[in-house]
Amino acid sequence: MKYVSVLAASYAAALCITAWCITALCITTLCTAASSSAAEPSPAAQPAAPSDAKQAAKIAPEEEAFFESKIRPLLIQHCYECHSRQSGESSGELFVDAAASLRTGGISGPALVPGDPDASLMIQAVRYDDAEYEMPPTGKLDEREIKLLEDWVRMGAPDPRQWIAEPPKKTSPMDIDPRSHWAFNAPQRFRGDVAVGDDDCDVIDAIARGLADDAGVSLSPLCDDRTLIRRLYHDLTGLPPTIAQINAFVASTETDKHLRLVDRLLASPQFAERFARHWMDVARYADTIGYALAGKERRLEGSDRYRDWLIRAFATDMPFDQMIRLQLAADRFDPDNQNGDLDAMGFLTVGRRFLNRYDTIDDRIDVITRGLMGMTVACARCHDHKFDPIPTTDYYSLLGILQSSETPEDAASPLALVDRAKPADSHVFVRGQPGNRGETAPRQYLTALRKPDEPRFSDGSGRRELAERLASQENPLVARVFVNRIWMHLIGRPIVDSTSDFGVRTEAPPLVGVLDELSAEFAEHWSVKRLIRRIVSSRVYAQSAEPADDAALRLDPENRLASRGNRRRRDFESLRDSVLAVCGRLDRTIGGPPVEIHLASPSPRRTLYAMIDRQNLPSLFRTFDMASPDAHTPKRFFTTVPQQALFLMNHPQIGVFARSAAEQVRADSQDSAAQVDRLFERILSRQPSAREREACVVFLRQPAGRREQRFDPQLAWRYGTSPANAESRVTEFRPLAVFSGSTWQDQEKLPASSELGYASIGAENGHPGRQHAVVRRWVAPASGRVTISGMVGHRNDQGDGVELAIWVGDRRIWRENQKSNNRPFRNLNADVAEGETVDFVVSPRASDSFDSFFLRCQVSLKSDGGDYFEGDSKRDFAGPIERGNEAPLGRLAQLAQTLLLSNDFVFVD
Repeated sequence: MKYVSVLAASYAAALCITAWCITALCITTLCTAASSSAAEPSPAAQPAAPSDAKQAAKIAPEEEAFFESKIRPLLIQHCYECHSRQSGESSGELFVDAAASLRTGGISGPALVPGDPDASLMIQAVRYDDAEYEMPPTGKLDEREIKLLEDWVRMGAPDPRQWIAEPPKKTSPMDIDPRSHWAFNAPQRFRGDVAVGDDDCDVIDAIARGLADDAGVSLSPLCDDRTLIRRLYHDLTGLPPTIAQINAFVASTETDKHLRLVDRLLASPQFAERFARHWMDVARYADTIGYALAGKERRLEGSDRYRDWLIRAFATDMPFDQMIRLQLAADRFDPDNQNGDLDAMGFLTVGRRFLNRYDTIDDRIDVITRGLMGMTVACARCHDHKFDPIPTTDYYSLLGILQSSETPEDAASPLALVDRAKPADSHVFVRGQPGNRGETAPRQYLTALRKPDEPRFSDGSGRRELAERLASQENPLVARVFVNRIWMHLIGRPIVDSTSDFGVRTEAPPLVGVLDELSAEFAEHWSVKRLIRRIVSSRVYAQSAEPADDAALRLDPENRLASRGNRRRRDFESLRDSVLAVCGRLDRTIGGPPVEIHLASPSPRRTLYAMIDRQNLPSLFRTFDMASPDAHTPKRFFTTVPQQALFLMNHPQIGVFARSAAEQVRADSQDSAAQVDRLFERILSRQPSAREREACVVFLRQPAGRREQRFDPQLAWRYGTSPANAESRVTEFRPLAVFSGSTWQDQEKLPASSELGYASIGAENGHPGRQHAVVRRWVAPASGRVTISGMVGHRNDQGDGVELAIWVGDRRIWRENQKSNNRPFRNLNADVAEGETVDFVVSPRASDSFDSFFLRCQVSLKSDGGDYFEGDSKRDFAGPIERGNEAPLGRLAQLAQTLLLSNDFVFVD
């Protein structure tokens, strides 16, 4: 008796093979015990409803045995999780844990028609006859199990299970009154009385001072002018000030010099670039769609146009409410892209393109709700939110809005969305399964923030109405969430730690008064520059990062009261851009296509313009904690790992930068002491101390060490063209002259005006010319035997394809035409002499249209002397390499690199 009871209780968590082996005789004897198992309340505890008792009286012993041995285990294993009182779930308002419940059914009607399997919704669902009712959603039952259910219904669906009382109703997040949560109420300007300190510059300073005083925490004094200007340059431009700029600021006696500097930096193009990058974290920016099948182009056309639109928006101080409207519904404000505002819709469309379109929409719902509102609505995809008053219908209301939007064929911007001709509401997907449709979710605003009489969205898809609702001054969340992000970038830590979750589990932070004061004012004007100017003009911003005393550090270790400044390290973009700037290599051109920045030969473009490949994100970005492009990033985390120091010590790029700085300093002076001074001024924006100068001069006067020259795989590759011919032979190798940052080509822009047209070679891609093949050449460093492997692909349905020929010296060892497919080549072997070439020749066929190709190749060489050399076309791909620079760094360049590695350079304060 006890054995059967325990077994019945475990059906919902394990396979029921053992139960199916129990004979009908045993089940007949023990059915009473089974019905009193932990899985279901006993009849004594829950009296049978009259209809249940009448049904139970009619069941023959053999029918009851069949149900207990065959049907009950199936229902427990496959149905109870979503349709039982024990689990607390009733998807579609259907319970299957009592006989009457199955006959009553849920919102779709009775689940059973006793005696008629074909008319029973339950049988239709398990057969997968109707896409809307496929059960169980985890996978179709096997045919034997389906036949058991059919036989059961055919015999009249005998079921001894009696009525079960509803479990006590649990408190639901849906019962929460939104007005009870601080973040769901509109922020108000500060109206209280507060003591004002002599150095307070704003009411937010006085609020913070009062909170610190109440906690017994002493405030840190103001930082010095040298520290303040470094902070301002870093926060507002991401670049360091020069020593001349620092000295001029420190020497100035003007009382408003701080505000003058702020205004000058806010007006600079570098400010717009800096804050565009901050918002790109929120918008999960990348230049590729992610994973793609069947050779589909992964480059996300026009991604850089969204980045450049953000730069323009921040540069012109576009009101943030207007930025919201354009990022969600620019097709309704600038349909012909006359102002370039259609590109703003990249906020929605630069995300990952999933193979499942509902996952793509989910990503867009997430970036809207977490990015703009600080609400985790995507958690309601499969069920009502576990903590916040966000029902599943809210999620599918937004899904209906985005599903009623589409990418037009001939839009003025590849990033645009437009309303479908026939927008429609979405059904709720029960437990997130598209094939299991529930109630209809009308397109409308979120339940927790919607007014009782607020109409549904009816203007097209509803995107414009949603945008207007988000951009409203009355919205309690949008201004708070954005102000909190700006505070985090400027002060070093956010007021609300969970920057993208302002739900009911997020308690009001200590500085909520500061947040609400700033947010309420921001919602009056929506000027980003005005908001930033106010924050960086405050005493809180200008405090020293040193605690006032030990008690301040003990009482407020996380600095949640803003009693001191936050010591900060440069983020990845600021670090790399600062290296470029102090070494005289920074290209300040605004906008343009993305460039590869992780190659051996560095690009001079700001890191903002880096090519972000979300499927193959270079390790350099991950090493320095750059935001993941896979999803919306609430805030970055700063780690300290050995790879960061190893990059700064060993990567060829840093050697190029250090040499550049050393050469410029050497051109100014040949005196060692003067050179040390100039390097410190250039890189650290200060003079060295007497002790530092002395130690560095001694270092410069020591001879530089020598090291054995090693094979550099990047130097073994060449990139060029040759006239196309019938044999695909290289008759005249002509190096491609221009490196764009990601591809080698003949001229700065493609197509080139020369006969080479679109001829180009990238890390894994390329395009032949009109009458020219492109050649990726590897030069053997020694004599021996090479082994060649790789893959070539033509990934376009149009055009007539390309041809790849592989030559070792004057011997062709492989040749294939490729059209709309991929073709590997493996373990091709040949003898090679030192200095002989291995050429990968990609030629056009009859037409050079749609001839973009994929090529990845590996070359391994075992020399006659037993040495081993490797070449990898992607890993080794690089732009121009200064071939005389493979020698060790000189002493002055070594000193420059040392300063670039120092905390004095890497940290802001």
